Amino acid sequence: MAQILANLNPADYEHEMDKAALDKVKKIPLVPKIVNFVLNWTVIRSSIIAMCGTNFHVTKDACPDLFNLAKDVTDTLDMTKLPDLYMQQGYYINAYTTGHQGDAYIVVSTGAVDKLTEEELKFVIGHETGHIKSGHVLYHVMAAQLGQIIQASGIPIVATILGPALLYWNRMSEFTADRAGLLACQDLNVALSAIMKMSGLPEKYYNKASIEGFMKPAKEFDIDYSNLPDTILKFLDVWDNDHPWTIRRAAELIKWYDSGEYDRIIKSTEPKICPVCGKAIAKNVDVCPMCGNKKF
Repeated sequence: MAQILANLNPADYEHEMDKAALDKVKKIPLVPKIVNFVLNWTVIRSSIIAMCGTNFHVTKDACPDLFNLAKDVTDTLDMTKLPDLYMQQGYYINAYTTGHQGDAYIVVSTGAVDKLTEEELKFVIGHETGHIKSGHVLYHVMAAQLGQIIQASGIPIVATILGPALLYWNRMSEFTADRAGLLACQDLNVALSAIMKMSGLPEKYYNKASIEGFMKPAKEFDIDYSNLPDTILKFLDVWDNDHPWTIRRAAELIKWYDSGEYDRIIKSTEPKICPVCGKAIAKNVDVCPMCGNKKF
């Protein structure tokens, strides 16, 4: 089982481009009104009702193994509550969050469960948990519902300013969530293996493909395509996407791991175990918040 990361603060692992881009989105005129629109019944509530009515709800009684795996992830990332988890039929490796910050849901495809190892699945669920922990959910829903928002508003600024800004932030937020996924599974090779499978690796080669071989082009991608024409082409290809290329995700995760920040967080959040109730708590805490024990 992975180390529980006591008092894990999302600000410690959030990608700098994620934070900067979201700050800019929040400063765009009319965003408060658009947020209010997204929160109303026509956007979030109806989609949640449809999701709950269609997909398999993972509970302790209905599917204990999968429930406990997800609970391990949220415990590792120091979340006080396991978000409702649903399975959606589909054989791509996919997962997403929906709802809003006070009532968030994680939806995972059946393909992700069937094609990934348990540790790789922890990376994927950790990725989605990272979105929730960082307060991304509402703005992700806004990005997903952008067409509806533009149509309903009838305001040019929504299409010309909010659209590109929101999609750019959405791409940057994936880098933060990948870091949370790595902190959840606590194995870079596992995280990269999951990304490798998402990028299109055929199932018949799952046990034969080389992670080292995958890492090499990931590390070299920006160097190989760094001239001005390639930079322009890269921008034009992704500017209206809500996710970055998988090769960029792998490269950013490797870069962050190599920076030493991953190890720093693991060491700084190492917990102590309460001898009375057995719960993991932060080392600087003198009284167990679970049972009130003061003797350590």
